[in-house]
Amino acid sequence: MKLIASQLDILLHHARALLDQLYLPSKDEYIVAASAAIHDLRAASVSSWNLTFISFRPIFILLGILCHYLAIVLRVIAKHSVAHGWIAAKEGYYQLRTATIWFIKFQKDLPLSAKYGELGALAIVVALWLLRRHFKKYHYVERIVAWYRGKKRRALRKYQNFVERVAKTSSFLALLLPHLFYVVLVVGTKRIFPSVVTYLATRTYLCSIISFCHPLYMTFSVLRRLSPHLKEYKEDKASEENGSNATPGKRNGRTMTPSILKKQHQQEIELEGLRVEAVELLKYWVVYGILLAIVRTGKLLPFIGHVLNVTTDGASTTRPKGFFGKKSGSGIYSKLRLPGKIVEEITLVFFVWLRLMPAPITGDDVKENVTNVFSSSKKLSVSKASGSRDIDKNRPVDILFGKLSPLVLSAMNSSAFLAKRALGDSSNEGSTFISVVIQKLKSFLDLCVLVRLISKGSQEWIITTIIESSALLPAVTTLFMPSYFTNFGVIYVSLVVPAGYSTTSCNALRDCSKLETMMPKIDDASRYLTFWVVHAAVSLLLGSFASLLAWIPLSTHATWLLWAFVQRESSTRKIYGWFESELGKTSLEDNVVVRSTRRVIAALPSNVEDSSKNPDDANNVPAAEGEKSKVA
Repeated sequence: MKLIASQLDILLHHARALLDQLYLPSKDEYIVAASAAIHDLRAASVSSWNLTFISFRPIFILLGILCHYLAIVLRVIAKHSVAHGWIAAKEGYYQLRTATIWFIKFQKDLPLSAKYGELGALAIVVALWLLRRHFKKYHYVERIVAWYRGKKRRALRKYQNFVERVAKTSSFLALLLPHLFYVVLVVGTKRIFPSVVTYLATRTYLCSIISFCHPLYMTFSVLRRLSPHLKEYKEDKASEENGSNATPGKRNGRTMTPSILKKQHQQEIELEGLRVEAVELLKYWVVYGILLAIVRTGKLLPFIGHVLNVTTDGASTTRPKGFFGKKSGSGIYSKLRLPGKIVEEITLVFFVWLRLMPAPITGDDVKENVTNVFSSSKKLSVSKASGSRDIDKNRPVDILFGKLSPLVLSAMNSSAFLAKRALGDSSNEGSTFISVVIQKLKSFLDLCVLVRLISKGSQEWIITTIIESSALLPAVTTLFMPSYFTNFGVIYVSLVVPAGYSTTSCNALRDCSKLETMMPKIDDASRYLTFWVVHAAVSLLLGSFASLLAWIPLSTHATWLLWAFVQRESSTRKIYGWFESELGKTSLEDNVVVRSTRRVIAALPSNVEDSSKNPDDANNVPAAEGEKSKVA
């Protein structure tokens, strides 16, 4: 116990020593320090409030002034609004009362039949509204659409099974079925509703819309959508020529982030769709140009032209007499002319078939089924199997394009490929005099560029112009002949040569699939799509002034030169750019045609100008004449 007591004493001694070392303050020191802190805190709060008040006092004063004036303005507005509102309400009441009285008097003065007519119209409106609610409530429209789709699906399934059964016997007959059905439909429509077909062909613009206006609009639409892609492609090409090399992870100096890659993928999808549309439009314009060239050439021939120059139904039945009193055009020869109505009906039926006739329904299925039939039969020869693999789209445009485009290329005498020969392409064997001349001229122009007599762009322009003009050589001889023969040259220059170039571009664009090789082909195809737009505009212009040009000497030769100028690439793009800029203007006042028309009208002589300048003199003329008559 003594040991424990001694240890406790030692601990207490050390505890007292530790407390002495901590220097704990006394109660009085705590009170003095706390009072000083409270005094300082109060002084700091007062000074902070004074600082805040002094700082924000101008703002509070400004807000007070603004609120005061705002209250005054709102009070004035409220006072006048209530007063004018009350006045407007009173005027509205008086006008409503006057209108009601007038309407009641008007209704009383109406005859009984008019009153019944009004009640019937109101009943019809109410019935239509109730019928609309009833249709929406029970979903009649959706049910009718679903019924139609089901019927259509079943009909297509039956037709597909029928085509498949026919395809097992004859693939050619299976592909011919839609065209046979179209012929039966046309003949039946003509037999049942003959006046409807005649009216649509002769009294409406349906044929022009189907054959000309709609393809022209689609071409312009495709060119507008291709414009940004071609602009970007040309900028990339120019940057590559200037020596800006892109790194593998960058494109045009930009890092290929996921968003840029996604955008690039969407552009590729859009380009693929535009490529398909461009191919289809080029096919149509080639077929349209070739058919137009055939018809125009036939009209220039002696006997065929007499048949193709149709007669109008409103013409007189009496034949004109010749120089010796004999009636011209007598005999069977004059009876061979086709009536105008029949020609217009045939034209409408043909272009409906050409433009709106789809590919054979389940054409791809027919192709696969025929291929399976051919491959499963061991007795069939290799030629039939290869023929089954060659089955392509069987739309009318594709059929006519496949038949007519080789004729155009052969008519051009391979002039479309002179560029490759001139640039030393070994894929085209043989040589022509023109290609040798172009090669020699290119070497001479290279020397001129080397000594800086001409620029590189001028050299390319000269070579391109000569190459493009070389395809026109077969028609150059018609320039030195009478106008009758020059017409054949005009047809060749305006239709045959562009159709040949468009065929080459269409075939090249149809066969390419990669984006790197697609863009140059799309650029080349856009040039010929642009040409057909310009061709349409120039044809409309020449057709409008045809009667005037017929009286001008050598107008046919001038037309030949105009088409030769238009079909050049630089000319085509310049004219199309002018068209696009004119159509893109916001107001008609800025249009060149409107301004030119106003200048022509202003330049014409008129007596209205003097009276408009001096109205007093114009008014005094009758008075002066009256005074002279009195004096006389």
